[in-house]
Amino acid sequence: MDDFQNIGEGVADRTATFALLNRGYEAHQRSAGQWFETTPEMWDYFLSILPPVNFTGSAFVMSEAATENLSDAWIMVGKRAFCLAVRHGSQSDFLATVAAFNAHVRKLEPVA
Repeated sequence: MDDFQNIGEGVADRTATFALLNRGYEAHQRSAGQWFETTPEMWDYFLSILPPVNFTGSAFVMSEAATENLSDAWIMVGKRAFCLAVRHGSQSDFLATVAAFNAHVRKLEPVA
């Protein structure tokens, strides 16, 4: 996947993170590749509330699906945290998506 769309402005705090997660569940409101930056604390929070799926150490998928076809993935790129809508798939599909997203973020600006 290389079709990524930023749906947030700046780094989303807790309130903004939940607003973005709850933006809606219809196809016109949520699609694979939509992402926003959040805080590392929110990444930790979501890691601790439900068992993760496809946990890689720096990325995981929420075990609770967002829609029939999509889940929210939480990805650390350097010291920055992101939430990315991903299609349900295999771990190898997820690893490829994480690699493509990392490359996308690193192209946007240097990562600390």
